[in-house]
Amino acid sequence: MLWLDRYERRARLAPGLLALLPVAVTITALGLRDAPVVSAVVSLLSLAGGPVLLADTVRTFGTKAQERLWKTWGGSPTAIALRMREPTQNALQRDRWRSAVEKVADIKLATRRSERSSPAIADEAIEVAVGRLRELTRGSDPRFLLVQAENRGYGFQRNLYGIRHVGRVLALGGALVIGAYIAWRGVTGVHPVVLTADVLGLIANVLILLGWCVLPSADRVRAAGEKYAYQVLQAAVSLASGTSAAAVAEPVATDSVPSSGSDDP
Repeated sequence: MLWLDRYERRARLAPGLLALLPVAVTITALGLRDAPVVSAVVSLLSLAGGPVLLADTVRTFGTKAQERLWKTWGGSPTAIALRMREPTQNALQRDRWRSAVEKVADIKLATRRSERSSPAIADEAIEVAVGRLRELTRGSDPRFLLVQAENRGYGFQRNLYGIRHVGRVLALGGALVIGAYIAWRGVTGVHPVVLTADVLGLIANVLILLGWCVLPSADRVRAAGEKYAYQVLQAAVSLASGTSAAAVAEPVATDSVPSSGSDDP
């Protein structure tokens, strides 16, 4: 996967491969894995940039899902974390984050009174400042390993949630195809004995379908976003004080940490 970096492999390609897993299960159960046509198609897709196309498609689904989630959350999660008008369980920590972000980004954030009178303008300042912080914490800088780890974790959960309907349809379709194949062989008498591979393939697709119905959720996306928000804002504190991001990182209580997230949240 030389075409994809570490983030793309974890946050984009992995959800896409999970969505396509029922297709692989169905092909294997029906004994088509070694068919020349199937092998040729898989090889051509791999050589022609199939993983890149898959990762980009997953990103599109994830971005659209994120837009809907942000509307539900009331705006950009990172902006919510820094807004003065939003309720918080730790005002001292929020003030520390705001001070650090202002120093690092060299942008003055609006006061509580200014936010209330002009919330849109206040949010614009926050987004510009946070955008600068994101740029500073990107890449392979060893000071921000925790930030990048939570970034990948959020991206995975967000994209998994965004592509969940595709995964469900493919899993359901795979189960129906295998079930129909078993029924057809029994009715026509081509092979009245049910093969173990067919049964296992049917069970696997049903389990995958259940997984797609249970695991991807808005709550899991938000929890991952909260973890990222904590680390990136702690990184702002470390940048402002000139210390290592890893040195100031602490365990995060997800019920009290503001949420965050984007493709590079």
